[in-house]
Amino acid sequence: MLITKTLSDDEKQIHKAAAETLRHGTTVAAFTDAFFGPEGMLRRLWQTKADREALVKTELYRWLQQQIAQLRRQEAQAFAKEVETLSGRLTVVVAKSLHGALRTEAAEEGVSLSELIRLKLSLPYSETISLLSATAKKKIQTHVSPIPAPRQRTHTAQRAR
Repeated sequence: MLITKTLSDDEKQIHKAAAETLRHGTTVAAFTDAFFGPEGMLRRLWQTKADREALVKTELYRWLQQQIAQLRRQEAQAFAKEVETLSGRLTVVVAKSLHGALRTEAAEEGVSLSELIRLKLSLPYSETISLLSATAKKKIQTHVSPIPAPRQRTHTAQRAR
């Protein structure tokens, strides 16, 4: 519990804003950005290295750190609860040719089809693209059909109506 009587006016404003943010619900990322980020509210409390060193020793700073720890616990509990409800099974319908190619790749790599798919799914898409060869990237680009532009009526077609 923070005793606000001992806080400076700036610290009281920051405490009030933090308490309000917490009351309305927030994430660890949003909270730390709002108060500790480069444009965060704590920035106005320091100008020098000595100011920063003094700030980390204040009751307000300790209280904000406690709030972050509490938010982290809440987020971890929410994630654990969400994961508990999942079965761990996922059915995906793919073309027979892709199924065959995956089975062949799994055999070549010496792993099960499930293991190969788990490995492939564990990489973010942006990383998988960077691993592809230039030839594979071209193949992907040729299989993606662009959305056709709407057809424009010509003056002749409009006059014929």
